[in-house]
Amino acid sequence: MAPKILVEQVVKRKAVVVKPDDTVHKVARVLSRNKVGSAVVMEKDEILGIITERDILDKVVAKGKDPRQVRVREIMTKDPIKIEYDYDVQDAIEVMTEKGVRRILVTKFGKPIGFVTAADLLAALASQNHEEEEKAEEEPEVYGICELCGQYGPLYKVQYEGREIWVCENCKDLIEGR
Repeated sequence: MAPKILVEQVVKRKAVVVKPDDTVHKVARVLSRNKVGSAVVMEKDEILGIITERDILDKVVAKGKDPRQVRVREIMTKDPIKIEYDYDVQDAIEVMTEKGVRRILVTKFGKPIGFVTAADLLAALASQNHEEEEKAEEEPEVYGICELCGQYGPLYKVQYEGREIWVCENCKDLIEGR
């Protein structure tokens, strides 16, 4: 069985925090400077929502509003979808699918630590599957009787006294001097 991948291991985008009374113009600069697409909206220690580039485009720019006049609280997504850092990646994918979102705020003991996107999670699973496939390729697929000891089980092809033979793992280790 493959080891679990925790959401915390996949977080690539650290949480950038803004205030609800910040202007959208200020937040756009913060997002740009930090090269991220979203920020957590907090007041004191409470997570109020998130604001994304998409929120800015759809709710401000596309509607011809002045980003210097619009406050974050007016366009933020309230009560964002969150997941704790120690949940499994598969749990995060299920939450995204169930809620119909492309990113989730990752928290640690209720404090924001970053975001994961659907692409991040799928890449982590693909990487895990690739590693499992490589391990599977290393495992023997041939079973039979060892040509040295006569034991039945998985066999490995080795060079022995100038010829190729099929041997069990124990005999393979002996031949290779392990």
